[in-house]
Amino acid sequence: MKDLNVLDPDELTRVTEYGPKIAEFVEKIVANRFAYATSDGSVYFDIRSFEKAGHSYARLEPWNRNNQPLQRDGEGKLSHSVEKRSPDDFALWKASRPGELSWPSQWGQGRPGWHIECSAIASNKFGGQIDIHSGGIDLAFPHHDNELAQSEAFGRAKTSNG
Repeated sequence: MKDLNVLDPDELTRVTEYGPKIAEFVEKIVANRFAYATSDGSVYFDIRSFEKAGHSYARLEPWNRNNQPLQRDGEGKLSHSVEKRSPDDFALWKASRPGELSWPSQWGQGRPGWHIECSAIASNKFGGQIDIHSGGIDLAFPHHDNELAQSEAFGRAKTSNG
């Protein structure tokens, strides 16, 4: 990065340092009624509840709203869970498998879903408001749209993508 004249970051952090904080973040989304747990100890974001509360889902790339292959991206075997209320719901917390890195939670041992890590760490590091958040265009949907939704569900406030 020095060859590109890019400054070193002020701070580096790792997801593995935030397991309990991420579980707490998910707990609040469940308490706010925008997520639900399944019998295996996984927790899913409830897109229908989110939209019924007046929030918009898939604001960055609304044309991909019903693109099932993109929705399943990063979900692995959980994309086919029979306990999901909707095929569009995405994992916030995944029940761990034997030998897998995991943290304790009220649902049992588990690990963060793909999208929740970013929202929980950013909230923990920067507080309730982030002025600018960016990322690769290839992650606009579902990753960044899911980040927006779960961050709003955590704080019960709408975010801007303008």
